Amino acid sequence: LEVRVALAIISFAVVTYVHSQNTGIALLNESTNVTVATLLAQGRMVVLESSDVAGTLEREGTFDDPEYVAFRWKERVVSTPLPNIFEAHVEVSWDDNRGRRSVELITLVLRK
Repeated sequence: LEVRVALAIISFAVVTYVHSQNTGIALLNESTNVTVATLLAQGRMVVLESSDVAGTLEREGTFDDPEYVAFRWKERVVSTPLPNIFEAHVEVSWDDNRGRRSVELITLVLRK
């Protein structure tokens, strides 16, 4: 009986440990994807801000680097009530085990 109780306690501890490791790995993957998506969105935002878009725009695509093949980008520029000021949106999305995930950056751009 004592051996069975000891084995039950050890198995409970092992299952708890393995579950915590799996959770840690999942959180690390999620954190990595969010960080990469944010950096990719910042890069696309720089390209969008430096382009000569002066009106409404909507386009999307994928990244050329094979390392980021799982990520897609979507850009949108909309006008605001203020002249020469536009609202720029950049969204980077990817799929994981919980479905479609995304990061979106929004900024105002002054055009002359």
